[in-house]
Amino acid sequence: MWGWAMLYMGSVNRLIFWVLIPLTLIFYVTFRAFEWQSWDDGGRQLIAEQHAINLSNRDDVDCLILGGSNGVFSLSAEQISNESNLTCYNLSLANEGYSDDAYFNFIRNLPIERTEIKSVIYSSVYPLASQPFILRLEHNQNQTSIRGEIGFQLVGRSLASYMKNVLQGKPLFQYVQYPAPTSSGDFNFDEYDGCTSEELRDHWTPVTLDEDFKQWLGNNLMTVRNLFPNANISFVLPSKLGRNMGEGAFATFSDSLQSEVVMQSANYIEQSPFSDVSVLCDATHHGNSIGRTIRTSELLMLLDIDE
Repeated sequence: MWGWAMLYMGSVNRLIFWVLIPLTLIFYVTFRAFEWQSWDDGGRQLIAEQHAINLSNRDDVDCLILGGSNGVFSLSAEQISNESNLTCYNLSLANEGYSDDAYFNFIRNLPIERTEIKSVIYSSVYPLASQPFILRLEHNQNQTSIRGEIGFQLVGRSLASYMKNVLQGKPLFQYVQYPAPTSSGDFNFDEYDGCTSEELRDHWTPVTLDEDFKQWLGNNLMTVRNLFPNANISFVLPSKLGRNMGEGAFATFSDSLQSEVVMQSANYIEQSPFSDVSVLCDATHHGNSIGRTIRTSELLMLLDIDE
C-alpha cells in the first residue's frame, strides 16, 4: 500500500514538473507577448504630432506650459493668453512624456523659437506623488517613449486585473483615448466624455526630498533653463484633491521644496488644493473645465503677470 502511494505521488510530481509548470510558463509568456503587441497609447503620438503642427503655424508664442497631465487637464494656455500680456501654449503631456529624456527630446524637436520664450510654467505632480515618482525613475532607466512603450517585459499589469475586466464585461485591453489638443495646446473637453469624478479618492503622499528627488528636480530645471535661456521659469506645485498630511507638515514640506527650487534659479508657486470632486474630471489632479478655469485663474494671480 505504501509503495503504491509513493508511486502515485511520484507520478503526480512528474505531471506537475513536466506538464503543468511548462504549460503555465508558456501561457504566461504568450499572454505577456500578446499584451505587449496589443499596446494602445491612447492617442499620445497623435497628440504629440498635433502639437508640432500647431506650433508650425504659430510665430507669436512667448510662454509655455510644461509638465504632465495635471497641466493637460487643469491649466489653460488660452486663458493665460486672454488674461495677461503673454501668448501662451500648453505643451504638457500625459504622464509627463513617461520619461524625462522622451519628454524633453519631444520639446527640443518642436518648431519653437526657443530664445523668444519669455515665461515657462513647469507644473509637475511628482513632488506630490511618491509612488508615481518611483515609477518615473524606473521609466527614466528603461528609456520609455512618450507613447509609454518599453521593451517586452515579463513583469507587468497583474493577470487578476484583466480577469476583473472580463468579469465586469469590459474589454480585456481597455485604453482611454484622449482628443487632439486645441490650437493653444489645451485639452479639448468638448471632445471628451471620460470625466467621472464621483468615485475619485485621493491616495498620493508627497515625496521624500532625498538625493534622488533633488537630483531629478535639479536636472529637469537645468534642462528647461538650457532649452529656454531667456525665460523666467516657474516651478508649480499643482492643485489636487487633498494633501494627505497635516497642514503644518505640508507647509514644512512646501518650504523645503521651495528652497530646492530657488537654488536652481527658478520661481516656486504652490497652488491650492481642489475644493471637491465637482471640479474634477477623472483623477484627483485632473480638473474638469470648471476646475481648469479656477486653477488657471489662481495661477495667474500667483504669477503676478501684468495684464
